Amino acid sequence: MKILLSAVLLIAGAGLAKADTIETITFNLGVLHPGSTLSATFDVPTSIGTGLTLDVTYAFNDPLDYAEGSLTGTTGGTLAGTVSIDPNSPISNYVVNFSVPEFFNPSGNMFDRENILSEDGLARCASFPCTATGQFEDSQAFSNGLYTIAPAATTPEPSSFLLLATGVAGAGRLLYSSRRRFA
Repeated sequence: MKILLSAVLLIAGAGLAKADTIETITFNLGVLHPGSTLSATFDVPTSIGTGLTLDVTYAFNDPLDYAEGSLTGTTGGTLAGTVSIDPNSPISNYVVNFSVPEFFNPSGNMFDRENILSEDGLARCASFPCTATGQFEDSQAFSNGLYTIAPAATTPEPSSFLLLATGVAGAGRLLYSSRRRFA
């Protein structure tokens, strides 16, 4: 009976573990360089509550088109920034906003060398995983560019803390039961 109880604990614990959702935010920078994008992945927890801000690392798909000195990271093609998810009822359940630091486009004309992206129409998500688009504008070069929110992986990883806790509890229970049985 005790072994059966331990097995039920292990199975029930695995069923209670909810998966976080991994999403991607991607900015279409094709106006600056054809085919150019800036993107980052972020982990949306199962419970958002009153909102959250996540630190992310944005990466260019073509980092050589942008000034090395304006970018951080070992490859020179990344920018540290944030993604925020905030409740927004009754219009939608959540809005997804962003913060991208200034970056430089050395091949641009005098009006589009310094780029600061800001929202110009937020992406709205009913729940996560989410696929949605929003608009952004650049302080100098162009406006009404699109950014996209989309799932990064089709099979998200489970929240490991709950899974680990139930696994340890079940394994401990099995170990305790087996020692008592052979004693």
